[in-house]
Amino acid sequence: MNRRMARLVEDATPTVLEGRRVGLEKESLRVDAQGAIAATDHPEALGAALCHPSITTDFSEALVEMVTPPMATAAEALDHLESTHRYVAARLPAGETLWNASMPCIIDDDESIRIGQYGSSFSGRMKHIYRRGLGLRYGRRMQAIAGIHFNFSLPDSAWDWRLAQAGAPESSNSAYFSMMQNLMGIGWIVPYLFGASSAICRSFLDDGAITDLQALGDSTLVEPFGTSLRMGNIGYRYREDRKIDLTVDHRCLDAWIADVLAHVTHEHPAYATLGEFDADGQRQQLNVNRLQIENEYYGTVRPKQIPRAGEMPILALADRGIRYLELRSLDIDMFEPTGLSADTVAMLELLMLFAWLADPLPLDDVDMQRVKSNFERVAHRGRQPELTLEGPDGSLPLDVWAESIVASLQPLAEWLDDATDDTRYQHTLELQLSRISAPDTLPSARVLEGVQASGCFSSFGAELSRRHHDHLLAEPPRSDHARELDEAVEQSLRMRDQLERESSDDDFETRLADWFSQLDAQRSGSGVATGTSTARS
Repeated sequence: MNRRMARLVEDATPTVLEGRRVGLEKESLRVDAQGAIAATDHPEALGAALCHPSITTDFSEALVEMVTPPMATAAEALDHLESTHRYVAARLPAGETLWNASMPCIIDDDESIRIGQYGSSFSGRMKHIYRRGLGLRYGRRMQAIAGIHFNFSLPDSAWDWRLAQAGAPESSNSAYFSMMQNLMGIGWIVPYLFGASSAICRSFLDDGAITDLQALGDSTLVEPFGTSLRMGNIGYRYREDRKIDLTVDHRCLDAWIADVLAHVTHEHPAYATLGEFDADGQRQQLNVNRLQIENEYYGTVRPKQIPRAGEMPILALADRGIRYLELRSLDIDMFEPTGLSADTVAMLELLMLFAWLADPLPLDDVDMQRVKSNFERVAHRGRQPELTLEGPDGSLPLDVWAESIVASLQPLAEWLDDATDDTRYQHTLELQLSRISAPDTLPSARVLEGVQASGCFSSFGAELSRRHHDHLLAEPPRSDHARELDEAVEQSLRMRDQLERESSDDDFETRLADWFSQLDAQRSGSGVATGTSTARS
């Protein structure tokens, strides 16, 4: 047990963490009765994807994204997400279901993946063009991958307590970044414990694509010891052009922001060759820079700040510092109707608190290479017997390292459970320890077993998705929540219409230039100056 954890459980009460917040974002493809990506529009019954706070779309018109507000506990966030699922399931077009897997269903070709449509307003067109750029740069298949984001923030009382323990002056902003570094250092444990994409449909890869994956029948590829191919070298994490260096300095927040800003403002020759406009004169990229906007930078954990109206997110972060952390490495659990379980969210919360309490682990270039290597090893070979990873002090067996992390959380779990007369945190530790000692019980192993029994990834995924769909329809969403969502649907449609009335085709390029002029103002200032005040939940 580290020194901060010892002080916390011995001297503090759990009220110090009251006010922490957990939010969930979960993506799911809509699929038709044949198990292919739905060709229909985002359902009008779900509102306007541009403006709805809880139900939107990600890359494609068929990729529904359900978002919870920040909730007091992970359990409450999961309950809210399940209620949203029930609402969405009841309003899908006839014959459609939500594909409950990270790796996509059957894909005919790139054109079968329709880019999200958000209307004729400036913000709607900007979202659509950004996605056109993603498809142009990386291919649309890559954008059909789905996942879950786990968002976490701590209250003032927690930061006050931590600052009181610091041996030297420390802002909560720098402490949040240290927390992110610590989480990245052990980030491989997320795909190991919760990875559920050890098999894919062959149609995900372009014809003739070279891969080390093993064939299972004519339509499925598998990784026998894999955990999360989504996070491996065929997934979104490795989408970047190998000829472009998208390295970002992870030693401190100022350096992190400066590098992301550099990628957003520097042209990449290959993208310049593609051009901002297509042959018909329609804009196909927001710009020809290494990254169109900061959201194009993929990280397993990202520091976040809520932008004000019209403010670029990266500049909000530079101005006001970190408000919460976004963990992005969680696969959809194919066996759970909402894609994750109560045990999973409890464990993720414990890992966040572990990273909060641990001593800072700055990540230089060598450390970052080690972190990336560990991630890729676990994604492709995580269940391989006697697999070793590289820790800060040398190599060690994966199972030994994983067990030590989970076991070290026992005092924290007991401390949290005592406050609620519950055992949810201790229960999840017991479950994870049992899985580490028996890797064939991990979700990735269960997926592989199910696919092998079915003979086909797409058939296995379709069967589970239909079963979950029936489960969701068997009970309505909470009545109070359903009323809130109904109101949000109507309000989102009104907001979209209002934005469209305020926009015109003629002023799009001018407004786009104005949007990016924020970066010019930032660069002409005195450099990157991140906020240092306490981050609020």
